[in-house]
Amino acid sequence: MRRGPSLSVATALQVFQVLRIGSVVLGSILLARSPVGIEAIGRFEAMLFVGTVAAFFWANGLLQGIIPQYNRLAEAERPVFLFQVFALFGLVSAAVCVVFWAARAAVLPVLTGLSFAGGWGWFLLHLWVQLATLPLEHAYALRGRGRALLAWGTLSFGGYVAAIAVPAFAGWGLGGSLQALAALGGVRLLWCVAALWPVVQPAWRPLFWQRYVRFSAPLVLNLMVGQAIVLFDGWLVGWYYGDEATFALYRYGSRELPLALALASGLGTALTARIAADPVAGLAEMRSEGVRLFHRVFPVSIALLFASPWLFRTFFGPAFEPAAALFNIYLLLTLSRVLLPNAIVLAYGHAPTLLKVGLSELLIKIATGVLFIHLWGLPGVAWSAVLSFFWEKMALVWYVQRRLGVSVSEWLDVHWWATYSLALGLAWALVGR
Repeated sequence: MRRGPSLSVATALQVFQVLRIGSVVLGSILLARSPVGIEAIGRFEAMLFVGTVAAFFWANGLLQGIIPQYNRLAEAERPVFLFQVFALFGLVSAAVCVVFWAARAAVLPVLTGLSFAGGWGWFLLHLWVQLATLPLEHAYALRGRGRALLAWGTLSFGGYVAAIAVPAFAGWGLGGSLQALAALGGVRLLWCVAALWPVVQPAWRPLFWQRYVRFSAPLVLNLMVGQAIVLFDGWLVGWYYGDEATFALYRYGSRELPLALALASGLGTALTARIAADPVAGLAEMRSEGVRLFHRVFPVSIALLFASPWLFRTFFGPAFEPAAALFNIYLLLTLSRVLLPNAIVLAYGHAPTLLKVGLSELLIKIATGVLFIHLWGLPGVAWSAVLSFFWEKMALVWYVQRRLGVSVSEWLDVHWWATYSLALGLAWALVGR
C-alpha cells in the first residue's frame, strides 16, 4: 500500500519535467513560426536569459533543500516550515524583480549586450510569480498529490505555450504575449494560494529559516557554478555580437538533447540513494541501468544529427536553419551526459568535491569560450561547452577511481559507452558540420 503513492508521485514528477521541457520547445517552435519576427524573438530570449540569471544564484539550491529538511521535522512543524519556504521564495523573488525594475535601463544591456526592450514590466510580473511558486511542485510531491501535480504542470506549462502563441499569431506582437504571461501568472498565483491554504500554518520561526538556508547553502554554491557556465555563454554571445538575430540563433541552437538530460538526471538522483544504502548493489545497478540509458539516448542523438537541418527548417523556419549546425555540436554533450560519477561522489558524502571540480570547469569554460568565439564564432562557444563539460566528468571519474577506490568497470559498461561514442562521433563527422 505504501509503494503505490510513491510510484505515482515519481511518475508525476517525471511527467512534470517532460511538460516543462516540452513547453519550452513547443513555445519556441510556435514563436518562430509566428509573424513576430526574429528580432522580437531575440528580445524575448534575452528576457528569458535574464530570468534565468534572476533564479540561478538561489532558487534551485533552495529547492533541493526542501525535501531533506521537511523530512527531518516533526509532523506538527511541517505546515510552519512550508509556509516559511513559500514566504522566503516570495520575498526573495520580489526583491530580485524590484531591483531589475529599478535598473531596467541597464539590466538587459549589462547582462546581454542588447538594448532595453519594451514590455519589461509585464515580464517581471510573470517572473515573480514563476519564482515565488516554484516550491509548489515539491509540496505536492511531499504530500503524495500526484494528480494535483500533473494538473499544476498542465496549467503552468500548457498556459505558457498558449500565452506565447495565441497573441503572437493573433497579430498582437511580443507585447501581447508578455501581457498574456503576466495574466497567466495571476491565475497561477491564485491556484498556489488555494492549494496551500489548507496545509500551511502561518508562523514566524527564525530557527527554521536558519537551518534551511544553512543546509541549502552548499547546494546553492554548487548550482551557482553550474549555472554560471551556461549563463556565461549567453552573456558572451550577447556582448560579442550585440545583435538580436544572432542571439536568437544561438539560443535556438544551443540546446542539448532534452531526453538525455531528463533521463540522466532522474537516474542519477535515484541511484545516489541506492549507492549510499548499498554500494555494491547500487554500483551494479548503475552499470546495468547505464546500458539501458545508452540504448535510449545515443540512437536518438545520432538520428537527430542527420535530421536537424530539416527539423529546424520545418519547425522553426528557414531563418533558423543555420542554428542546426550549432545544435549538432551540442548533441555531442551526450557523450558525457550519460556518465554519472556525480551520483557516486554524492552517495559517498564528498559533496565539496563537486564544487571544486565545478570551479575548474568554469575556469576552463571561460578561457576556451573567449578564445574559441574569436576563432570560430558561435560554433566555438558550443565547442567550449562540450570540452568543459567533458573535463568535469573525466575529473570526477578520476576522483571516483583514485580517491574513492571505485573502478570504472564497477559502474560503467565501457564497451557499450565507447561503441556508442564512436558511432556518435562518426555520425557528426559525416553530417554535423
